[in-house]
Amino acid sequence: MTKANAQSLEEILTVDLFGETYKFKTDADPSEASAIVRGVVDEVTRAGEGMKGPLTENRKFIQLLVATLNIAKELVEVKKNHAELHETLARKSTTLIEKLGGCQP
Repeated sequence: MTKANAQSLEEILTVDLFGETYKFKTDADPSEASAIVRGVVDEVTRAGEGMKGPLTENRKFIQLLVATLNIAKELVEVKKNHAELHETLARKSTTLIEKLGGCQP
């Protein structure tokens, strides 16, 4: 499954969706890449829950789009929380430095 070349290790990532297999090269850590694939497949599966009717190309597209929007929403929330945490830590660090009388050697 792992392929070595002169510059880096490349992993072949396999994604099974809608009964079809897709393969991609990645230089990501194998366990991290597998976790990402599992997360995407799980999200696509969740997006399809409750959808009725045959699995047409249009429905596959809608299911993938819904999954993409859900993942994007989660990413936006994570970025917002990260920014808020960064701001809180910066503010608390400034307060602590002021209470210690500055950082002068």
